[in-house]
Amino acid sequence: MTSYNSPSRAEPRGRAFALQIVAAQVVASCVLCLVGLVFSSQVAIAILVGGVICSLANLWLAIVAFRPALGKPTGEILAALYVGEIGKFGVTALLFLVVFTQFSLFKQPIYALLIFIAYALVQSMAWVYPLARSRLFKPKSAR
Repeated sequence: MTSYNSPSRAEPRGRAFALQIVAAQVVASCVLCLVGLVFSSQVAIAILVGGVICSLANLWLAIVAFRPALGKPTGEILAALYVGEIGKFGVTALLFLVVFTQFSLFKQPIYALLIFIAYALVQSMAWVYPLARSRLFKPKSAR
């Protein structure tokens, strides 16, 4: 049995789970985009852009925050979390800045609103996915 403090573990289990959440966010972005296609291609594009901004920022966080292996000094792990979170805010702000300054479609209020709504819905997967996973994979004796 491997201890959580064992320095022999190269990758924490948390990184794999964080990447699963990012994958769920990408799937949610695609599903929302398909729903947006019912209305128009511009709606679908706006929804996809909001979802991609969220997914990319969370991918940065997952990669950077879980870089140190378990067993590393606490300060190193905490620093990685801070760098990951600050980077997530930076990536998010930069991507929103690029989208709103470089693309005229997104300067229209309805499409800007759709980007923010899609961002919020895709971000909610960070809470929904772990809850759904825990209920789906609960042992039969605990049901």
